[in-house]
Amino acid sequence: MPKYHKETKTIYQGKEMWVQVDPQALQETGEIRTVGEPVVADASITKCDRNGFEITYLAYLFDVFDQLGGQKYKVFKYIVEHKSADNTLIITNRELAKKCDVSTKTITETLKLLKEKGLIATRTGAIMVLPKIAHRGKAGREQFLMHKFEEFGGETD
Repeated sequence: MPKYHKETKTIYQGKEMWVQVDPQALQETGEIRTVGEPVVADASITKCDRNGFEITYLAYLFDVFDQLGGQKYKVFKYIVEHKSADNTLIITNRELAKKCDVSTKTITETLKLLKEKGLIATRTGAIMVLPKIAHRGKAGREQFLMHKFEEFGGETD
């Protein structure tokens, strides 16, 4: 017997039309020329429960990626990939520099930038990632982690 009833909600239901584009014409002249008959299909978008899935919001990250160089991005990626279920990473700047194979200056600059952008909160020897970027769990877990992020020292809008 299931623990709870999962409800699905249809967000959109309608028709879609798919066409094949001539790649040669597109490449040579930039013209979009269809080839063959269009295919009409039923379309249905359904909202699903995200229980247990890692939620990563790339829209929050793209603005920062422009400012993060190769080494700084490497640090940010390490933090996101190695965070705990509570979105925290217990590590010193020196340990993080060793794990990422970068200088402690790069670590300091990266953490400062990420903190200014509101993507992380820091304490001595600990980093917490903003739950809007990535978290694991049900929909209510994000709210719990946001509260914890604020207590940790992070600022939210």
